[in-house]
Amino acid sequence: MKRFAFLVALCFALSAWAGAQPNDVVILNRVFNDDSDSITNHLKNLPTVILSDTKVDGDGRAPEFANRHVWFVSADGVNPLQIPLDVEWVLEYDLTLTGSPVSPRKEAGGFARIGMPWGYSELQFMVNTDAHEVVAFGYPFPFYRFSLSYNSGDTIHLGIRFFKDTDGKYKVIYMANELSSPALALSDQSIIVQKNWITPGGYLQVNIQAGNPANGGTAVFGNIKWNGRLLRRTFAISGNIELRDFEGDVTQVPVGVELRQGGVAVRTETLFTDSSGNYVIGDVAPGTYDVAFKPSHWLRTVVPNVAVVDADVTGVDVSLTNGDIDGDNEVTLFDFGALVAAFGAVPGHPDWNPNADLDGDLDVTLFDFGILVRSFGALGDE
Repeated sequence: MKRFAFLVALCFALSAWAGAQPNDVVILNRVFNDDSDSITNHLKNLPTVILSDTKVDGDGRAPEFANRHVWFVSADGVNPLQIPLDVEWVLEYDLTLTGSPVSPRKEAGGFARIGMPWGYSELQFMVNTDAHEVVAFGYPFPFYRFSLSYNSGDTIHLGIRFFKDTDGKYKVIYMANELSSPALALSDQSIIVQKNWITPGGYLQVNIQAGNPANGGTAVFGNIKWNGRLLRRTFAISGNIELRDFEGDVTQVPVGVELRQGGVAVRTETLFTDSSGNYVIGDVAPGTYDVAFKPSHWLRTVVPNVAVVDADVTGVDVSLTNGDIDGDNEVTLFDFGALVAAFGAVPGHPDWNPNADLDGDLDVTLFDFGILVRSFGALGDE
């Protein structure tokens, strides 16, 4: 089965989930640690996470087995996000695991904690450098082994889909490159619902080789996607839009917005303000944007160089010039012609043109002519 074939039939329950959505990760260092003097270096540059542990040669104190480091999806970059079991999700990424040497074992892959009456249990869906396996295990998750061979330095696409099936059971589908497992039910379903949460992510584990300071491993999780979208911290751009010379209901005026980079629109949408003209553009990835605003019969205004770095951006305010009846982003004789054609019309009249009702009083009158005269010759931003 192709790894994305099932996405066509997905209908996520995210709209019913009132909680925060994953748009970040949190890295937990040394969640299991038998060699405290190893050197760990982790990097979060979403949609990429790198976990690294080197000089894993043992501290001379038994028992000595391995070091483990994990990342979990998060809504704030600080706390792992506990997702209700009824929320369907897919987490996937391109994984490159490098082990030096390849033995003792270095392993990495998908990781999840699921709430249990005693705390939590864990899933490992991993590749390893010594046995060359691609395998999933961990109570109450179903065991599954793919008929693939993995070598140190290879890149493999891994993914996990978690969902509640039509038979009422919670299930997982594991993905590895172009393959996917059947839908496999978790065991002890009555136990997992007692806590009703799961936290997915990824992990690196490096087994100790006493006396070998060159021992170590690195796992690169690239192109991390949550429900088909690259996982990255996003923010909001907000401000106020003044629709000049308008007395109607501003909440009913659609405002076309473009986020541009290098002169190219990278995002286009239509938004509505509140009764005071306040707006919010959500889910904006870090970057520098020119933000263009163009309602129907107002000229376009572009706010340049809006920098989204690591926080919401407020105060991106605009005051828009009224009078562009024909929507060509300038006020000319063509707009006068359109207003003359609609003069005296009200909604329901054959000549009614809502764009000619510049003041929003549901009647095309001399007041609209006055607005157009004041704006005549004005040009909007490109």
